[in-house]
Amino acid sequence: MPQRPIEIILAQQLASYLAVPMLIVDRELNLLYFNESAEPILGRRFEETGEIRRGEWNNLLRPTDANGSPLPREEQVLVRAIERKEPSHRRSWLTGLDGVARVVEGLGFPLETVEDGLLGAVVTFWEVGEPTIAASPPKRLSGSGHPVEVILLRRLFDRLTMPAFVIDAKGRLIFYNPAAEPLIGRPYDQLGPVELRDWYETFHPTDEDGSPIKREDHPMYVAMRRLQPSYRRFHYQGLDGVKRLAEGTAFPLVGQCHRHLGAVGIFWEGSR
Repeated sequence: MPQRPIEIILAQQLASYLAVPMLIVDRELNLLYFNESAEPILGRRFEETGEIRRGEWNNLLRPTDANGSPLPREEQVLVRAIERKEPSHRRSWLTGLDGVARVVEGLGFPLETVEDGLLGAVVTFWEVGEPTIAASPPKRLSGSGHPVEVILLRRLFDRLTMPAFVIDAKGRLIFYNPAAEPLIGRPYDQLGPVELRDWYETFHPTDEDGSPIKREDHPMYVAMRRLQPSYRRFHYQGLDGVKRLAEGTAFPLVGQCHRHLGAVGIFWEGSR
């Protein structure tokens, strides 16, 4: 078996630590892995299914819209991540391998690097209405000030072309990757950790009509405070003075034993 790209390996390591359901596909849309937290929704353990070839797993899970109609390929988050190389958010019905239909929300994004191009995609998803958090201290790597899940996130996103942000459980922005620097207008090393409330006040996000977005309605706040995935289009002014239209998705970062570790935001420049 050929060696998998390091980005796929890092994504699988990260998924194995998270209490957030997550699955990973390669660029051919073959299902490579889903974590333990995804098993109750998908209706079977990964050890029982193993890898599943393209088409087979999608036919087994049968994603549909609220009316029961099959979800068109172009509306499926993983297909969009692979074929359009863009993240997306979607609510749909999913019938697990146990035959139970569930309402889920999913965020999908591509695994793409400058050196190797598109390698695959990740989707993280929730059963709508299910709780996602309980408190306990995070596990840390030796000599590190951050939980192991955050360390793995940084190692992964540092390699990707997808702009990404991470905030910790105290609401501080603790990282954005080099791909996000053109959207921010300054490298992270020049900015350093920032309180999320200060971050919001600096960029003054507005909706598409120019009205200020309430802080509690910003995707990162929704993910952090309400523990819900969120998607939004908005305008903001970067630290370089350039006004931009952005699209953003965010999801809560929940580690093993349902430890609330913060939130992850994936943002990109929107089209007008």
